[in-house]
Amino acid sequence: MPNDYSSDPPVATAGQLLAISDKINDISKNMDKLAEMPQKLDRMNMQLEQLNKEHQQTRNDLTQTRDNLQEDLDRAKSNFKSEIKQLRNEVDPKFKEVDSQIRVLHESKTKIDSITNLVRFGGIFLAGLFVVAWNTQTSKTDTVNTQATTNAQSIQVLEKQSDQL
Repeated sequence: MPNDYSSDPPVATAGQLLAISDKINDISKNMDKLAEMPQKLDRMNMQLEQLNKEHQQTRNDLTQTRDNLQEDLDRAKSNFKSEIKQLRNEVDPKFKEVDSQIRVLHESKTKIDSITNLVRFGGIFLAGLFVVAWNTQTSKTDTVNTQATTNAQSIQVLEKQSDQL
């Protein structure tokens, strides 16, 4: 089609006018949608600002929680270490006392063994008395040995727990 504008354009048909009208309506709807965009953008911007505030508050809360937990952990470590130190201070003298008792009992046992060899030939009565004394001393020795073993194990457990901290 040549672009000859010296004459009037041909008359549009009803179908063409209807198509043009539909296009104009579509353009009008699109323009209305575009007119709503600044409001939508403002709402989205306000929502984004609110989300940013909430995010910052959440970060602050998490930081505060982490700091509080760290302080609690540090306090717990300090308390635990002081308790371990206190227990060690309480257990060490007892352990030394029990150890000295074990040594005394061991020396006593050695003396009793020597006396036993002498008394063995002294008669049934003396042998019976010796058996009673022997059982008493052995029982005490076993009790002290058991206590010393228990104390040594407790100290090892406390030292392992202290090392883990």
